[in-house]
This record gives sequence, C-alpha cells and structure tokens, in this order.
Amino acid sequence: MADSAGIALDNLRVLAEQVGMSLTTAELEHLKPMFDFYAEQMHALHEVDLAAEDLAVVFSPNWDPQG
Repeated sequence: MADSAGIALDNLRVLAEQVGMSLTTAELEHLKPMFDFYAEQMHALHEVDLAAEDLAVVFSPNWDPQG
C-alpha cells in the first residue's frame, strides 16, 4: 500500500515505537487512515483562538455518569 497522502508508514512506525508499540506493516497500514483523519482534525482544533475565559477543562476520574 503506497499512499502518498498523510503520514509516511516509516514515520508512523517511529511514532508507534516511541510509545512502546511494535506494529507490523499490515497493522500500520490499517492504522494509517485513522491516524491521518485525526491528524487533520487536530490541525483544525489547534487553529481555534480561545480567550482565557474559554479555557476550562475538568477531568474527574471518579465521575459516575449514571449518578
């Protein structure tokens, strides 16, 4: 699979290895379209210009969505 758009398989392999994953070429080829899709979405997210009052992120690991 030689897809010139998006990340190169060798670069994707390096990224996977940096986080401790050893993926086969077939696994990388399967992951590549998903990576390319989300990488493009991340670019749009980084372009958003938020004011200081817009930056409120809360993470509660014990939150019960049913409660």
